[in-house]
This record gives sequence, C-alpha cells and structure tokens, in this order.
Amino acid sequence: MNLSEQPLKVKTPIPLGFRAGIEHLRGEWKNRPVFMKTMSSSDPEQQERFAHEGLINGRLSHPLLVPLLAHSERQLIFPFIEGCTLREVIEAGPLAPAQAASVFSGLLDVVGYLHEQGVTHHDLKPENVMLEGGRLEAGAVRLIDLGMAHDRQASSDTHAGTRMGTPHFMAPEQFQGLRGDVRSDVYALGVLLWDALAGQPPYADPLSWLLGVSCQRAPLPKPAALQPLLEGCLHRHPADRFQSTAEMLRMLMAADLTL
Repeated sequence: MNLSEQPLKVKTPIPLGFRAGIEHLRGEWKNRPVFMKTMSSSDPEQQERFAHEGLINGRLSHPLLVPLLAHSERQLIFPFIEGCTLREVIEAGPLAPAQAASVFSGLLDVVGYLHEQGVTHHDLKPENVMLEGGRLEAGAVRLIDLGMAHDRQASSDTHAGTRMGTPHFMAPEQFQGLRGDVRSDVYALGVLLWDALAGQPPYADPLSWLLGVSCQRAPLPKPAALQPLLEGCLHRHPADRFQSTAEMLRMLMAADLTL
C-alpha cells in the first residue's frame, strides 16, 4: 500500500478520544464508515511506532483482520466495525463454552495467519477483538491494533527491549523484553480464553506472577474439556507451551464440550 503524501480527510468526523498521543475518530471516507487514527504527538519515537503499525497493517490481508484502507504520515484509516469488543461481552458475564470455543477458533485462524507472515501481535486481549454485529462466532471475529506487533520482515523493531503490553496478558518472556516469539501470543491466547470462560484472567496480581514472586492462580474454569488447552498455553517457559496455534486448534477441535 502506498503512503499518501497528502493528509487524509473524513466527512462528519466524530471524536472518540485520545490514547498515547493518538486521536481516534469515526467518520465517512469514500462513502463508507471508517475509523481513523491520527498521530498528534511530536515525539519522534511515537511517530516511528505509528509508521511501523501502518507498514505492518498495509502488507497483511485476512478476512478476520481489520484491514488498513489508507495511510498518510500521520493517519491510518480502517473500516468502522459495527458491533462490540469481546471485553464488552465478558463484562456482561462469562461466555458459554460453545460460544467461547467458536470465538477462539476464529482468533486461532487469524493469529495463525499473522505468525505465518512473520508477525507476532504482542497485545492480544479482549479489548482488541471486535465482534461484528456482536455475534459470538468465529466468522464475526475482527482482530485489531497491531501497534505493539513485531514484524520479522521489518528492518528494525521500534519496540525492541521494551516491556510494552498488558500485564494480565503478557507472557513472562515478553515482560522481560523478549519480542518476536510467537509462543508469547500462545500465552496471551490462553489468558484470553480463560478470561472469556471465567469472566476474569487467571492472576489477580499479574505483576507478581511475571516477576516470579507469586504463582497463586485462580482455579481452572470449566468445562473440563477445555482445561488441557488452557494449561498448555500458560506455562511460564515457552518451550513447555503449545508451539503453534495449529496445535491449539487441533486440541480445540477435539474437545467434547457436551461433557
């Protein structure tokens, strides 16, 4: 995707707030509803990270990944997804096992695609999972926000050595600054599934777990058929986890949710 040399403009813009020096708004662009990010910070490091997000998004294409429609030096435009986030659903109560499994299968599909393309998301959490139309099914999943992603095809990593991420969903090695290991996403996916089934992540104090101070974890959520999947994602050491989303998908498909 080519970088637009001119600022991108949307009709009837509606501000949605600011986060980390980036303005979020919705509006209309080329006769379709869109979501636009605008970099308002003058910090060169933040600007570099913003450009990094655009470059990664621009080369990817998957039906369950919200596509980048256009970008300029300071703007990114995406389709506006009518629906809700997975977090909004969880806040209303845990998902039924069949619903959680369906949504999770969609996530494994799109995250597996990212890994095939050399991209590790590094910020997988319910807030970054849109559900088109609010439907709790695989085909409604729309993954967003590659702002913290690691791309093996990039000439440099703008987040190298940082502890960026969301503690509840960060693997211990990611917390230590290691990036680009897809097994960090495997860990985050396990936490995400746990959150969907239990209504909350496994560690009430994730920083103590990440620092190795405490290993106190909530009881495994039901159903029992999905517990081996959860356990296989959440080991402290990457070598002990599932090594790919394909392994996870095989176990998910084999789970008997009627038990």
